Amino acid sequence: MEKEFVIGAWIYGLAIVSNANFIRIKKQHKIRAKKMLTYFAKHNETGMDFIRQGAIIPIGNINNYNYTIFCGNKGDNRYSDNWNAVKRLGSFNLSIDEDNCFWVMQINELEDWSDDKLIDHDFLTKEVYVSNKLTEVYRAVKVPFSKGMYSITIYGLKRKNPSPGNIGEKNNYGFYFELEPTDTLSSMEDPTETDFKCYD
Repeated sequence: MEKEFVIGAWIYGLAIVSNANFIRIKKQHKIRAKKMLTYFAKHNETGMDFIRQGAIIPIGNINNYNYTIFCGNKGDNRYSDNWNAVKRLGSFNLSIDEDNCFWVMQINELEDWSDDKLIDHDFLTKEVYVSNKLTEVYRAVKVPFSKGMYSITIYGLKRKNPSPGNIGEKNNYGFYFELEPTDTLSSMEDPTETDFKCYD
């Protein structure tokens, strides 16, 4: 299926998370920590196991912009005609379990983690001031997708007709997540070493 939404990167960036898989691996490693970002920073090899098993793809070191996200199967209509793909950023492992979905979230959500955080939700929001107006924005968005193993290729996008000014600049970029079914999680690309910036 195809899905489109806007989410702000906020402090540390974004992340793609397979929730049921994430919880399964967390229990496998007997992790009780709630501050998962801090935990991964102290236990790098464990964090890499989450990545190899397709539970999380961190998209870090990006500006605090509002990114338009497009998701779809390989061969779908991809993204709208208003966008150009400016950079192929890499292909990574994603394994979706029985919850039949993955999540795109602000990565700082992992620093206040609980295993039931995303259960029975389609999105998480918060209120922030935008142009002096209190506005509800996404912290995390659920993307329905069939259970299975995928190679997910990430493309950096830029508007064909960029909005001017500092405020406009924050809305000129996005990502396309292209999912292709696979029999094995074979990607050796490391998202923690990937340059996800797609700016001029």
